[in-house]
Amino acid sequence: MPKLPYSRPVIMAVLAFVAAAGGYGGYQVVQEYGRYGADFETRLHVVGQVVDGDTLVIENGIRVRLLGVDAPETGACYSEEAKKWLSALVLGKEILLEKDQTPKDGFDRLLRYVVVRNENPDVDDVFVNSELVRGGFAESMYTKPNRRYLSQLQADEREAQSEEAGMWGKCDMKSVTAEPEREQASDPFSKECVIKGNIDKSYSKNYFLPGCPNYKRVIVDTRKGEKWFCTEKEAQEDGWQKSPACNNIWQTAD
Repeated sequence: MPKLPYSRPVIMAVLAFVAAAGGYGGYQVVQEYGRYGADFETRLHVVGQVVDGDTLVIENGIRVRLLGVDAPETGACYSEEAKKWLSALVLGKEILLEKDQTPKDGFDRLLRYVVVRNENPDVDDVFVNSELVRGGFAESMYTKPNRRYLSQLQADEREAQSEEAGMWGKCDMKSVTAEPEREQASDPFSKECVIKGNIDKSYSKNYFLPGCPNYKRVIVDTRKGEKWFCTEKEAQEDGWQKSPACNNIWQTAD
C-alpha cells in the first residue's frame, strides 16, 4: 500500500470538517458550486469593479451581467454616464444577487438582479436594475424566459421615456441601440462540422442545421463565444438548443 501524503490526525480532521458541513451532501454542494461557494446565492458580495453600465465584477473575478436591462455599449451615447452612475451606486458596496431562470449568458457571466443593501433598517435597499432603467441609463430588455421583474422594468422604462430622463433626452436612440462592431464571420474547422452555434441578443444559445431557414445568413462570430459543431449531440451537451426556426417547414430564399 502506498504511503498516504497526510498523517492520520490530519485526515481525521478533514473528515470531521466535511461531516460538520453536511457529510457527503456538503461535499456535493462544494463540487457543484466550485469557486462560488455553497452559500453564494444568499451571502453578501462586494463589488470590486464596474466594467460598463450593466456589468460588474465581484470576488474571485466573477462577472455579473445585470438581468433585464441593457445599457449603451461602450463608445455609444450615454455609455460613460451609465458606467459612472453604476460605479457610484455599487463600487465597493455590499450587494445581494438574485437569479431568475437563466443562470449565465453565452459569455459565462452570471445573470442576476442586483440589490444594494442598506445598513440602516429604516432606509430601503436599492434595486439596481430598476434604478438603472428609471434614471435613463439603460433600457429594459426581456431575456427569455426570465420574467420575474419584467413588468416593473418595462414600467420603469416608460416612466424614463415620458420624463426624457438620461439617454432618452440626450441621445438619438437609434445610435444608442446600434451595435458598435460588426459581426465577424468564421469558417468551419472541418467540412463535417457545419452546425452553427449562434448567440442572439437575449443571450439564448441556438444551433442551426444546414437547411434551416436563414442558415446561410447566420454568422458564427467566435469572439462572442459562438461555435461550430459536428453533431447535434455535441451542441446539446455543450448547452445549446436547436433553433425554433428550424422547425418551420418554409425556407427563406438566399
